[in-house]
Amino acid sequence: MPVSVQLKDSKLKITVSKGVDGTGRDVKSSRTYSNIKPTATDEDIFEVASTLIGLQKNAALNVERLDQKEIVAV
Repeated sequence: MPVSVQLKDSKLKITVSKGVDGTGRDVKSSRTYSNIKPTATDEDIFEVASTLIGLQKNAALNVERLDQKEIVAV
């Protein structure tokens, strides 16, 4: 069955380190930014993420792009 895929939405997720807790486990925090244009390039999104990371005191662990797609039968 042939299908068509349409990009619906994109989000930017940045995870940072908040240090360690009393038991020695890493404490992480993440923030997700919605309403990213689905047509934005990965390089543009990473550039925005780098700017946002520069405004924080915590070290960034990773940057993710979360794409939502709709799959429909044609």
